[in-house]
Amino acid sequence: MMDEVERVLSLLDYTLDSRTKRHIAGGILLSMSMFFTGLALTVMTIRNEE
Repeated sequence: MMDEVERVLSLLDYTLDSRTKRHIAGGILLSMSMFFTGLALTVMTIRNEE
């Protein structure tokens, strides 16, 4: 289990080794976060029409 975690962290460290790559990854994560927040709010505010 710990070997897998270490392997994933090593891969992330290698993948995000430059400032530009980290900036792009951060933008993607922020966009996904806002998308899922909007989706959750939409689902919570839908009214049942019974």
